[in-house]
Amino acid sequence: MLTSDRLFYLGAAALSSGLAAWLAWALTPWVRELALRCGAAHAPRARDVHREPVPRWGGVAIFAAFALSLLIAALLVHFIYHRPLMGPTLRAGVGLVLAGTLLSIVGAIDDRWELSAGKQIVVQLICALIVMRFGVMIRFVSNPFDGGRIADLGWIAYPVTLLWLVGVANAVNWVDGLDGLAAGVTAIAAFTSALLAVQSKQPALAILAAALFGSLVGFLRYNFNPAKIFMGGGAPFVGFTLASISTVGAFKAPVAIAMAIPILILALPIFDTAMVILKRWRAGRPIYQADKSHLHHLLLERGYTQRQTVLILYGITSLFCMMAFCVYLLTGWRG
Repeated sequence: MLTSDRLFYLGAAALSSGLAAWLAWALTPWVRELALRCGAAHAPRARDVHREPVPRWGGVAIFAAFALSLLIAALLVHFIYHRPLMGPTLRAGVGLVLAGTLLSIVGAIDDRWELSAGKQIVVQLICALIVMRFGVMIRFVSNPFDGGRIADLGWIAYPVTLLWLVGVANAVNWVDGLDGLAAGVTAIAAFTSALLAVQSKQPALAILAAALFGSLVGFLRYNFNPAKIFMGGGAPFVGFTLASISTVGAFKAPVAIAMAIPILILALPIFDTAMVILKRWRAGRPIYQADKSHLHHLLLERGYTQRQTVLILYGITSLFCMMAFCVYLLTGWRG
């Protein structure tokens, strides 16, 4: 049932996403021209499907639209409608913007000069420590072998949270192999997260997720096949943000399923990354040695076009997100 509070924050989330979409739509062409002038263009590699250089720095437009819409929506809700956004979610949001700023700057540098994977991981770990300082933490798990009893992770919460945040950031980065693939998949995940946040009465979280969704949709206008610009180094920021949102909220579900929901929402990039790592390990190749073993490469090899492949993976993501929503409604809803 939609109460007046839920309706209000659903409207605030819609405002945030609409504003973010417009900002990303307006900013992306400008960022594209800037990338071309600065030489931040993607030169085709053997595993790529493109044959001409494509500007990068799409992540800059996504982050700028996300941060600006977030700020405007929060100010409107707080000062105009007098619905203060207090609590740990707001605090976590501040940490997320700080970490996102650093990730976006480093991503833009990588788009221009190509930083090593090791340096990027170090930056991601630093960003994870920043948001953890602001309250983003996986503190509890349930033990399925002990009647689902809740267990406090204690100090283990730190490496578990680091692994989740950095792992999802890189999973989204790795799935960014076709025009519009990463942007569309993560937009679907962000939309689902926003709906779950509204349903679980977490307004600040809903606005966060909605702002990310809108910025991705606005950017997708220029990133869908044939892409005029790539997300580039912005992909880790998007994955990191989604992982942080799921960690903060857990959508007030019972601990037994609290992490199952975000895992379902992000199932495609998580599964794709796990499959690729396993294949490279079995072949005795370095994990970060790029190849054509991703899901989208396998679909292309079967004769599907770029657009068909992307739409198939959109459909798979949507199914997993619907499963997550159903799991929440059946086991986690608290009215």
